[in-house]
This record gives sequence, structure tokens and C-alpha cells, in this order.
Amino acid sequence: MRWLMPASVAALAACATAARVTLEDRFQAIGIPEGTALCMVDDLDERLSDDDLQDLARYTLSVARAPSTLEAVRALMRIDNPRAVTAVGKSAVQCVTGFRL
Repeated sequence: MRWLMPASVAALAACATAARVTLEDRFQAIGIPEGTALCMVDDLDERLSDDDLQDLARYTLSVARAPSTLEAVRALMRIDNPRAVTAVGKSAVQCVTGFRL
């Protein structure tokens, strides 16, 4: 029974890592520069729970299909997860301006 705990922790860590990679790839796919995308993913990882991070990663599939970066950013702000919307906005501001909100 003791081996179940480390296995479940490892599975959760793998999901969070997959969400980070997915978000970074999709942010770059919509035109966010690599450095800014990585900064945003790092910041989102600090601001959001693993569940919220995974929710955001799933949602970005449709965002990556947006016709422009501006439309993609607007779509990101419409996710049905207020914590994620707030975190995306704050992360974007921090990573572009350097100001922590």
C-alpha cells in the first residue's frame, strides 16, 4: 500500500508537467514569443493549482486555432475559469512589463 502514494504523486506531477509543455507550445503557436511564453507558463504554474493549469491547457486547444494572436488572447480571457482568466492576465502583464501584480 505504501507504493501507491509515491505513484499517485508522480502521476500528478506528470500531468502538471504535460500541462506546462502544452501551454508553452500553444502560447508560441498563437504568436507569443518563446521567452514570454516560458515566463507566462512559469508564472501560471505558481499562480494556479495543477487542476486549473490542466483546465487551461485543455482550453487552449481551441485558442491555438484562432485566426490571429489578438483573437487568441481574447479567447484566453473567455475561459470558464475565473482563476485562470485572472492568472493569464497577470502573467501576461508581468512577463511583458516586468511588473508583478
